[in-house]
Amino acid sequence: MMATPTFALLVPCKNGARFLPRLFASVRAQTRPFDEIWVFDDGSDDDSSKVAAALGARVLRAEKSLGPSAARNRLTAACVCDWIHFHDADDTMDPHYLERVATRVKPGIDVVVCDMLWIEEETGKEENRWTYDGAALARHPTAYLLVNTIGGINGLYRRSALVAVGGFDETLRFWEDMEINQRLGQRGTGTEVINENLVTAYRHRCGYSNSNLGEVWRVKLQIMDRLLAKADAALLATIATEAETIADRFAVMNLWSDVPTALTLARQAGGNPPTTNNTALRLLKYFLPDAWTFRLQYRLRKSRAR
Repeated sequence: MMATPTFALLVPCKNGARFLPRLFASVRAQTRPFDEIWVFDDGSDDDSSKVAAALGARVLRAEKSLGPSAARNRLTAACVCDWIHFHDADDTMDPHYLERVATRVKPGIDVVVCDMLWIEEETGKEENRWTYDGAALARHPTAYLLVNTIGGINGLYRRSALVAVGGFDETLRFWEDMEINQRLGQRGTGTEVINENLVTAYRHRCGYSNSNLGEVWRVKLQIMDRLLAKADAALLATIATEAETIADRFAVMNLWSDVPTALTLARQAGGNPPTTNNTALRLLKYFLPDAWTFRLQYRLRKSRAR
């Protein structure tokens, strides 16, 4: 007879004291309770540790910030449950979250992912929904997850699978969730998809990622560059497209010095940037550096949008 699986809620937290009560209200509302609840206080300047302890969590604390990857690795090492769900301090979950994802736990499955709703914190306005195509994910997990990221709060993981791939990459301050899900996919990890919005992420305009967008996209380029050596045709095509998309993001932010790096990666992956239907630009690509043609394309597009 198989033992009943156990589930841990693990919360990496930095200066999240004011948000923790909201998260824990959604935790207390769970129709199936978690077996363990841990909070890692990542060198907070506020009372995150005290608030978390008062709310009933077991608390680990670092005197100085170690980053999100290290926080998750420390939490994984501390808990003993079979399954792990990470949740950020400033986000929430549906009351039926654990009840619903627990029904998909079975042999051969190491990850259960649900859809995610994004809300603008200040206005309460819905900004976005992340949803997943289970068939496309199964066909090519690495390529699919490069574009359709499993976030830090909408995955349930078999603890032994996370340990087997070495945990989160502690050199990464961004995209650590995408990177570990890709490694799990490369390992042949089985993933179940639940197309229900069971978690809610709150977008903060002054959040860490929003205030470091240039670095966010530089890190993603670095991760994609790592994938090149062992990439098959499908992954190479995805890298080429995504790298050119990132070049466009750099242009929007006026980070033109970063554009050549993105375009070079696109070309290394087999692309021919910039992608364009403009006949003149297509001809110029044979005579001008990629970055020059890209800049012309961007200016033409911008002038037409006025």
